Amino acid sequence: MSPVTRLFHGDHRLSTAPRYTLDDYNRWEGDWELIDGVAVSTSPSPFGPHERVVSRLSFEILSQLKLRHCSCEVYTNLDWIVDNHTVIRLDLMVVCGEQPERHLERSPVVMVEVLSESTRERDLTVKRTLCLENDVPHYLILDPSDRSILHVTGNDEVAVDAAQPLTLRLDDQCEIELDCQKLFQ
Repeated sequence: MSPVTRLFHGDHRLSTAPRYTLDDYNRWEGDWELIDGVAVSTSPSPFGPHERVVSRLSFEILSQLKLRHCSCEVYTNLDWIVDNHTVIRLDLMVVCGEQPERHLERSPVVMVEVLSESTRERDLTVKRTLCLENDVPHYLILDPSDRSILHVTGNDEVAVDAAQPLTLRLDDQCEIELDCQKLFQ
């Protein structure tokens, strides 16, 4: 049993529970994620504080990418097809190099989730594990309720002081510095 399966299903899988695939996912209507074959609704939409943080972070990253002439793009609400049984939709991700025409089918350089009550557990466990298993260099977990940022890199995680800038190396030629204090204003 994979670490994601253990995190999402617990130690005991129900033999009667269906295990969906990417083909099934492509036929669904509405907003869903597919995590280790399990359909997870992403409705209802997030609340105002969540979306303000996503919007501000998107603007902050895009501004830095343009300033530094990086060959990277910011995506919000784009599906990342991890494998045939896992498709997630991140609040925000940064992709460098070749850009996807449809869904992303390789690891992003930056994954971002903004915590909300309905997604907190999944963002802190399952998505963190997916980040580590797929060698995502930067996973940022932002919590608007306490104005905190957790930066997960490899097997390390650092609580970021929002009063300090956060530097992210995106590739060999691009490094950005984010003013984290602006995100929670």
